[in-house]
Amino acid sequence: MGEEFSFKPYGAKPHHTGVAVPVFALRSSNSSGIGQFSDLKLLADFAKKTGMDLLQLLPINDTTTFMDWRDSYPYRAISVFALHPIFLDVHAFREKFTKPQQTALLKEEAELNALPQIDYERVLALKWKYARLIYQKFAVEYQKTEAYRDFYEQRKNWLIPYACFSVLRDKNESANFLSWGDYKHYSFAVYEALSQNKSMAESLDLYIFVQYLLHIQLKAAVDYCHSLGIAIKGDIAIGIAHDSVDAWTNPELFNLDMQAGAPPDIFAAEGQNWGFPTYNWERMAQDGYSWWKARMTAMSEYFDAYRLDHILGFFRIWEMPEGSVRGLLGQFSPALPMTAEEIENSYGIPFRSWGIERFIKPFIRDWVIDEVLGRDNRDYVIQRFLTYVGYGNYEFKPEFDTQRKVEAAGLENWLRDGLFTLHENVIFLKDHKGENLYHPRITLPTTISFREFGDEYKRRLEHLYNDYFYGRNYEFWKERAYEKLPVIKNSTNMLACGEDLGMVPDNVPDVMYHLEILRLIIERMPADDSFINGLQYAPYLSVVTTSSHDTSNIRAWWQENRDVTQRYYNEVMGWGGQAPNEATPEIVQEIVKRNLNSDAMIVALPIQDWLGMSGELRAENPQDERINVPSNPFHYWRYRLHMDLEQLNESDDFVQFLSDFIYQSKRST
Repeated sequence: MGEEFSFKPYGAKPHHTGVAVPVFALRSSNSSGIGQFSDLKLLADFAKKTGMDLLQLLPINDTTTFMDWRDSYPYRAISVFALHPIFLDVHAFREKFTKPQQTALLKEEAELNALPQIDYERVLALKWKYARLIYQKFAVEYQKTEAYRDFYEQRKNWLIPYACFSVLRDKNESANFLSWGDYKHYSFAVYEALSQNKSMAESLDLYIFVQYLLHIQLKAAVDYCHSLGIAIKGDIAIGIAHDSVDAWTNPELFNLDMQAGAPPDIFAAEGQNWGFPTYNWERMAQDGYSWWKARMTAMSEYFDAYRLDHILGFFRIWEMPEGSVRGLLGQFSPALPMTAEEIENSYGIPFRSWGIERFIKPFIRDWVIDEVLGRDNRDYVIQRFLTYVGYGNYEFKPEFDTQRKVEAAGLENWLRDGLFTLHENVIFLKDHKGENLYHPRITLPTTISFREFGDEYKRRLEHLYNDYFYGRNYEFWKERAYEKLPVIKNSTNMLACGEDLGMVPDNVPDVMYHLEILRLIIERMPADDSFINGLQYAPYLSVVTTSSHDTSNIRAWWQENRDVTQRYYNEVMGWGGQAPNEATPEIVQEIVKRNLNSDAMIVALPIQDWLGMSGELRAENPQDERINVPSNPFHYWRYRLHMDLEQLNESDDFVQFLSDFIYQSKRST
């Protein structure tokens, strides 16, 4: 970036303003049904005119696993290095095509651009159709250039396995590399073998060529942004796809028999299961976290700052065995588990004398089945799914003894979810690594099993539960974070920001402060029992925003809970009387104004909330602007802006209003 522009804390311009929007959500007259890297130039023009200096994006890596709409989820990358081919601007090559090809492209683009949301599968098919055409016409010419040769030589250590993975995934119609026979383990010999086949050799070449095109298009957009004094903030996902290039080439770096997720929170009462393998941090430490260093270095080619997704994962991750579907059967990893002796001697719980299985096996009796699934269904549930084991207790039959097996049975939702609940009706979980070690189940006081204990034993279990989840591991996790985060942060010059929402240990903000990693603060998502986060207390080393891709926008949130809205209207905004049913432009402006006047280094608001300040430009239905529903691991990520970026740039009244609005806030300094 230019010498006069510094995107660091306490710089010449201490306060920064940004717009947050996924690349896929952008819309322009040259789009092919989805946003693309070249559209960032138009977004930068808008940012410059309004006085903003930051574009904040979601992950942009290739996610092609299932080869259908499920790959729209941007946090499940098959490569932490490869860019997603869906962001390729094929329209830029239009003039080089034949007249029939041009006509066909324009027709397909018109149809896709007319849709209110992304048709992921049609768009990706179009991109690859024309990417192959571009390859046939220009590959030889490009490959002769010094720029192409440099690109390849500097990145061939990940380009070659990525191309091999993509070709084998296509050939086998599956990204599960364990099903690839002789190729289930990667070595350079795989590339040599595939290269012997003319058709496969061309496919390998195609995948590498497309990565080059994506690189030069994204780099051109970034350079343009920098020329305007606009920084780019990327998103570094906490996980990778289980069936991915990284897991194929470096399986020792991951716990492939485990799944990462999140404990229960306001997003998901049953917790979240992201399906990612967890990291083998001990193995990563042996070579100084070289995989992480390489990943961050690659992204620093495009980003000036980054959001480290789920920074708590660098303290501890929520880890579930591969048989789990929901997140309630998870445990923190690493964590300090409990021995039977500690459970008995420190908390007075007769763990072994009552039988360990009473605590670690699903507690299933007739009345439990009645409560969860209904008395009328009891006999059917017992006959099909359970085995009687005596003393009024049941256990799952082997063919249904994990949630994954239940899920695979194709049951109706009410029955499937009820059986999930029975699986989760436990008090303790066995440690994933150590024998005879245990962890209390998250939210165990809410289980039916807990209700069966007498008041005194309930009190003892609650004491144990609170000790374990609120203090026991805090210093241990802090030490683990200080082992990893400085290495990752210091591997590049990018500004580090962390997403620290959710069940946050008390020492996380302190660690982030000492490492100068910016916190994330959303007013309506307090980290404690407060009604809201007081924006007047937001620290300088923070990113403040009104909403995120995981939440509703301001206008939709306003309609979710009338009691919350009314209290917010009177107590936080200080406006009297009854709150309107709709968040009017004036209400959104007031909320945004208080965010802009916080002391946070960065205020980066979703484009939906910026547009929500305008009665003319806001979308008709705020529900249509939702990007993700976190409780659904297979949500379709298909949100698009309801207007072209050209139209946004030409909205002179709004651009001027926004420029004045930002200038009159603390962001102007």
